[in-house]
Amino acid sequence: MTQNLHSKRTRLEVCIDSLESARNAIKGGADELEVCSSLAEGGLTPSPGLVKEIIRLVKNQAENLMNHEIPKVNVMIRCRGGSDFCYTTNEMETMLADIEVYKDFGVDRFVFGALTKEQEIDKVNCVKVLKNAHPIPVTFHRAFDLCKEPKVAIKDIINLCFKRILTSGQQPSAADEPALELLDFLLKNYNDKIEIMPGAGINCDNAMLFFKSGFSIIHSSCKKIKRLPDVGGDLNMGSNEMYVTDENIVKQIKNIK
Repeated sequence: MTQNLHSKRTRLEVCIDSLESARNAIKGGADELEVCSSLAEGGLTPSPGLVKEIIRLVKNQAENLMNHEIPKVNVMIRCRGGSDFCYTTNEMETMLADIEVYKDFGVDRFVFGALTKEQEIDKVNCVKVLKNAHPIPVTFHRAFDLCKEPKVAIKDIINLCFKRILTSGQQPSAADEPALELLDFLLKNYNDKIEIMPGAGINCDNAMLFFKSGFSIIHSSCKKIKRLPDVGGDLNMGSNEMYVTDENIVKQIKNIK
């Protein structure tokens, strides 16, 4: 594969949706945090309180970190679940307002993606987000994996001036063979124009594939299941299981040579 043009060391972005997960990711040595709510739904816009506390946590723990760089805080902008990524005017207004709030917080990056009903890049809504976010960079998220013509979509994403793309190579796992083929194509042809970040299904067992391939950054939840007390009885108040970032998994991936 193409040599990594962005960094000699492959960095790790960990997606998190709680302060507990953020703390574990930082202790494990994560380079970046993708802050969301509802990771079970693929990640939605987080609450201002969560983002503010994570920024505070990062600053407070900076002096104690083993690595020299403070983890970057990246915020998901996605107002609802669903796999269409087609947003109404009201939904866009909500997300643009969220961006204004988080710009004042001093976040490092936003994460966003929008498609048309034809499963093409929604250039109109993407321009609105990029304009509102400026000068903060924006990652185009895995909405790309639903595009019918990925080789056209990547050009649109680059021309819009997104700085990074998160993709599983249009497969359930980025480690699947067809995914690796598409990721290889993106890396060879566009690594000098946009940062290609593989994500979905990346773990301790397969992370080496991406380290050796020359990607400058990978994306993983590094998660474990945390079981909560069942006090609802016959009343269904939601799942009694939640995903939490495992500090040891983060460390294991970071220690891969």
